Amino acid sequence: MKNIFIFGYYGFKNLGDEAILASIIKTIKENDSSAHILALSYNVDYTEKIHGVTGVSRNNMIEIIKAIRVSNLVISGGGSLLQDVTSSRSLVYYLALVLLAKLMSKPVLFYSNGFGPIKNRINKILTKKIVNKVDKIIVRDEDSKRAMEDIGISRPIKVTTDATFILGGTGSDRALEILKDEKIPTDNPLVGISVRPWYFKESFIGTMAKFADYLSDKGLTVLFIPMQMPKDLEVSNKIIKKMKREAYVLKGDYIPEDVLSIIGKMQILIGMRLHALIFAGIQGVPMLGLEYDPKIPTFLKSVGQKNMGMLDKLDLVNLCIEFDDLWSSREQYSQELKEMIKHNQEIANNNKEILKTMMG
Repeated sequence: MKNIFIFGYYGFKNLGDEAILASIIKTIKENDSSAHILALSYNVDYTEKIHGVTGVSRNNMIEIIKAIRVSNLVISGGGSLLQDVTSSRSLVYYLALVLLAKLMSKPVLFYSNGFGPIKNRINKILTKKIVNKVDKIIVRDEDSKRAMEDIGISRPIKVTTDATFILGGTGSDRALEILKDEKIPTDNPLVGISVRPWYFKESFIGTMAKFADYLSDKGLTVLFIPMQMPKDLEVSNKIIKKMKREAYVLKGDYIPEDVLSIIGKMQILIGMRLHALIFAGIQGVPMLGLEYDPKIPTFLKSVGQKNMGMLDKLDLVNLCIEFDDLWSSREQYSQELKEMIKHNQEIANNNKEILKTMMG
């Protein structure tokens, strides 16, 4: 029986990262149903309950060392784990896991990772030295490959796409059941909004509140969709408090596949969170992206969807104009989006063959 250790930003109830983990687990099991999977987690009970794998506490280095020691393969299951925008501490932490694995002579696979940005000179040197020891590197976009090469990573880098493109939802009936339980009306068209905490000015909250009122005045039901509890819920509620009209927000804790299905009920999604946008793409839901990180415009460009630009430069009038344009042509945008996503899903399936080779 193969033991596989996956590390990432798991157990924090971030649905994007949980979707990545679910996708990697699905791919591993398709290759080898008997594989024993261990996953790094902030909340071991949550990870074991949601994913049915063995959780390893990210705060217990002895347990982590044991997990790596018994593993036949170590997987970096990003997102963008290697970046120093949020902090250097997390970058050093994940690099240490790679180094530990290599010191124990374990094969390491970077599985559809994002990469960067890395600003600090010392961090760049450290990352270059350690990542050049990795056995196989797969990144989710060309920008990540370029960022790796720019700091001197010389290992071969294969570009595929985000791991979550292979994910499926729990179905339309489940989505409607959740909306009913949360008392969210479905008699008018639904428009989803996904926001997250960031270093934006208070004016962003006001702009989004006025925009949501504009949508409501058009006879649309506005639903805020948190992708990480409780952080996104708090920002969503701040916007709703500033609104003059009624809006709704998902309050429950749901698995990624549930939220994927709920987003499938939207006519349009306006989003900051990458995986809210990816979920919309999987469901053929046209989108307006709100940029806070380079990964957002990279994704939007890859699927031909609208980028509203940086948060602090967000213009209410332009937002409303772009929404109206998207609304009037949403069926055309949806059809084009489905074609592009189909291509991404085919590319994501390449990961399965690479993983199969690494599993031996």
